[in-house]
Amino acid sequence: MKFLMPYGIHRPPMKEVLRWKLRTLFQKRRPEVSDDNYMLEVHPLAAKDLEREEDFIVWLGHATFYLQLGGVKIITDPVFGDIPMVPRLAECPIDPAHLDPDIVLISHGHYDHLDTDSLAALEIYRKKRKVILPLNLSSYLKKGADVTELGWYESFRYHERVRVTALPASHWHRRGLFDFNRALWCSFMLECNGKTIFFAGDTAFDRHFDEIAQEIAPPDIALMPIGAYKPVEVMRQNHLNPEEAVEAAKILGAKTMIPCHYGTFKLSDEPVGEPHTWISRLAEEGSRKIRVLGVGEVLPLVRQETNKKDIT
Repeated sequence: MKFLMPYGIHRPPMKEVLRWKLRTLFQKRRPEVSDDNYMLEVHPLAAKDLEREEDFIVWLGHATFYLQLGGVKIITDPVFGDIPMVPRLAECPIDPAHLDPDIVLISHGHYDHLDTDSLAALEIYRKKRKVILPLNLSSYLKKGADVTELGWYESFRYHERVRVTALPASHWHRRGLFDFNRALWCSFMLECNGKTIFFAGDTAFDRHFDEIAQEIAPPDIALMPIGAYKPVEVMRQNHLNPEEAVEAAKILGAKTMIPCHYGTFKLSDEPVGEPHTWISRLAEEGSRKIRVLGVGEVLPLVRQETNKKDIT
């Protein structure tokens, strides 16, 4: 089985990546800039900080969010430590043993989004966590996991409380030499009690945002990746830069955008702090409501009864 991409990358980008790595190896070191030394603000968390009646969302770094909707706890793309050949720069704000998700969402198979050690730390097998992922991706997990695979626009209801819908993303799959696009990739929409949250996973800027907007109601919150965008000729078919992420959130009609996928790992050529500086400037300009979270910062989700889609 091989999945075909309706937009974006249609073949393994190995030549472009190799050319980039060779150029990086032999080029002169560029002058250091202030954003090279940027460190994400980390708020240490204890287990009691997540024992709340009200719904909330907390960023644990990179693409990992821990949230509660209608009393159901959900974690996205859990990665708590280093990934192959890339050390973690911002410490995970909580011992993963204190996390108790009912649902684990995995958007795609790249190592910075699907980390088997982190899944083991959550004890997904012994505790029978519900793992929701795109088609054929469960083949990378051990036997015995409680998995549900979804194609684009397919949904799963968890105990009739939370609806999870897989949606398109402009990305690709690879974990080994010979498995290019052997598993699907996706974004997700979460719906519960009038709250809607879009999790983009990894994606480039493409027409799928318009397609999603035509099929799905505007989300209250869009969790959007903003890092790993240089060199442009390599990354533009893989990831969003901050300005593209804001535009994508606008197309989706999201009331609030929360940025992620930056500052936790050094994956590309832009200075580590540049995405934060860029998105902070866009937030100050006020063209869109952008909520920049520190790692470990807990954001309560409060529904206004006069308008079920207002979240502050």
